[in-house]
Amino acid sequence: MKNRYGDEYRWEKLNDNEYKFVMEGTSMKYCRWGGKEGQRGIDPNDLGMFDPSGGPYVDIGRLIEVGTVTHIRKTDQGFIVKVK
Repeated sequence: MKNRYGDEYRWEKLNDNEYKFVMEGTSMKYCRWGGKEGQRGIDPNDLGMFDPSGGPYVDIGRLIEVGTVTHIRKTDQGFIVKVK
């Protein structure tokens, strides 16, 4: 897949229901991320969304290529999502 700036991205399977977001190019340099609505502060282990410059916007409940997002966390390797 490609975002609107032409940067390629994919979902790398980690196990049955977890995927790591992998993106080529520079869009991740300008990525924003945030907590869940109503959550006090931002917990990197329990995010509500992330949005690389140029997309795709990924949040809880969103249908992506590999399933519906149920959990997002940020690690040293990048963003990991659980899907159902």
